[in-house]
Amino acid sequence: MIPTKPLIFFLFLTLLLFATDPAAAAPKTDTVIFKNGDQLTGEVKGLSRGRLNLNTDATGTIGIEWDKVAQVISTQSVQVETDTGTRFFGQLVAPAENERVVVSTNEGPKEINARRVVLMTPIETTAIQALDIDVSIGYNFTKAGGVKQGTIGLDMDYRTRLRSYSLSASTVVSDSNEIDASKRSNLALEYKRLWRDRWFVNGNVNLDQNDELGLNLRTSAGGGGGRYLLQNNNMLLTLQGGLLASRENNVGEVDYRDSIEAMFSLAWDWFRFDSPELDWSTTATVIPNLTDWGRVRAEFDTSLKWELIHDLNWGVSFYGSFDNKPQSETASTSDYGVNTTFTYEF
Repeated sequence: MIPTKPLIFFLFLTLLLFATDPAAAAPKTDTVIFKNGDQLTGEVKGLSRGRLNLNTDATGTIGIEWDKVAQVISTQSVQVETDTGTRFFGQLVAPAENERVVVSTNEGPKEINARRVVLMTPIETTAIQALDIDVSIGYNFTKAGGVKQGTIGLDMDYRTRLRSYSLSASTVVSDSNEIDASKRSNLALEYKRLWRDRWFVNGNVNLDQNDELGLNLRTSAGGGGGRYLLQNNNMLLTLQGGLLASRENNVGEVDYRDSIEAMFSLAWDWFRFDSPELDWSTTATVIPNLTDWGRVRAEFDTSLKWELIHDLNWGVSFYGSFDNKPQSETASTSDYGVNTTFTYEF
C-alpha cells in the first residue's frame, strides 16, 4: 500500500526548494512590448498554453495573454517551438516589425510569425530554476451519510532542450458512516525524449494502490512513443502507446502476479487565458493485458480548473478506473469519484 507520508515529504521538499530558489535574485533584463505600446521589464519564465509568464520586481510572476504581445526581447537562452514542432534555440532579439519572434541561433537569426509560436522555454543554468510545480489540496464533506473525502496532489516538471522529466503524486481518501474508509493513490515518474515534427519517445514508472479494486500495490515500468497531433495556443492533443511490465499484489494474496501489458492513451487539453481563465484536461487510457489474454484495464481522468485570483485556482475533477477481471474476488470492476480542489501555482 502506498502511504501518504511520501507524498507529504515530496510536498515539503518542493516548498523548501521554492523557498531557497536563487532565481528570485536573478537579473530581470528581459523586455515585453505590448501591441498598445506599453512595455514591461523583467525575467521571461516561459510561454505555454497561450500565456507568457513574466517575473518583475513589482508584481512577481504575472501571466500575459500571448495575442496581446508585440515583441519579446531576452538575454536568456530560450528554446522556441512552433505549432509544427520546429524548435529554435538562442537569445530573443528585437524584430524589425511587431508580431514576430527573432531567435539568435548559432546558424544566424531565425524570424518566426508570433502566431505560430506555442512554447518558449528558458533553459536554466540550475535545476531548481527550471522546476515547474503545482500543489493541490482538497476536502469535501456531506452531512447526509457523513461522507468525507480528502485529496492531496503534487506535479513537478523539468525541461531541457530535448528532454523533459515529470513527477506526479496523488492520494484520495474517502470515508462515510455507511462504508469503511478507502484510499486511491498514485505515484508516476516519466521521461520524454523529444524529436522532430512533434514526435517523442518516453519511459515511465508507476505505483498504484486502490482499495475499491482490491489492489494493494501495482508497480509498472515501461516505455513507448507518441506524437503531439495538434498543438497551438488553445489546444493540445496527444496520442501515445507502448508496453508495460507490471507486478501486482492484491487483497488476500501473498504472491505477486507478473504480466506484460500494452498501453494506448489519448490526451486532450483545452485552455483559454481570456477572463475567466479556464483549463480543461482529459486523458483516456486503455491497457490490454498480453499475459492474461482478455483482461483489459482502463483509466479516465478529466479536470477543469478556474482561476479565482492570481495563481489561486478552484478545480473540479472526475476519475474512473476499470478492470474487467479484478484479481481479488471481493473487488469491484470499477472505481470512480469526483473531487474539488484549490490549487496554488508556484
